[in-house]
Amino acid sequence: MSGSEERDKKVIGLYGEMRLAMELHNRGWQVYRAYIDEKIDFVILKSYCENCKDFKNALTREQYYKGKNRKAVTPLCETCEQDSLKMLIRFIQVKTSDGKPDTPTKSGEEKKKYSFHPKIRYHLKDGRVFYVWIQVWDADTHDINYFIFKTEDVEFFDNLELDTYQITDNQKTELPITKEGKVIKRAKTLSNGKRYDYSVFEKFRNNFECLEKVITEGDSWK
Repeated sequence: MSGSEERDKKVIGLYGEMRLAMELHNRGWQVYRAYIDEKIDFVILKSYCENCKDFKNALTREQYYKGKNRKAVTPLCETCEQDSLKMLIRFIQVKTSDGKPDTPTKSGEEKKKYSFHPKIRYHLKDGRVFYVWIQVWDADTHDINYFIFKTEDVEFFDNLELDTYQITDNQKTELPITKEGKVIKRAKTLSNGKRYDYSVFEKFRNNFECLEKVITEGDSWK
């Protein structure tokens, strides 16, 4: 890889991370970037009310003090005003790819070829760890799709027993994808009869709701 290609790769990676950070922020998450980037790129937090069973902000009160009305943030839920808030925590690994032009589909849909490198080591036996693969169609027009899943979800569309997963952890899958994030790749059937279908990518596309699912009773950080 040339020096310019390496720079381009870093730039598109940073672009994807910045876009994801802003998207998460707009959805109410506090986003923290790893000071030393190893395995985990983002740690994100969001307050959840155990009484309301929903994501809530802390109650802000106005109180007259020294001649002025002053705002004070409390540890109480803004809705039920109970001391029932906890912080849910998620760990995010991010990878970004920009595609290369490809021939249109038979129906005339534009598509590009993307290199997808799922890293199964990022599962880490922790249900709070998520992998976000970002498909950049055009950075100038901000056309982008986020595919959000757990590492074990890779088994829906690929064979995790491949040496490239188990030895090198650098399995490369070429994915032709449209601007809307539709994967145009035929399903494949292995000799053992197991079928892998790339259409399952659709359920992971822009699936930010999966981050908000309360996983266990211990799913918190206080």
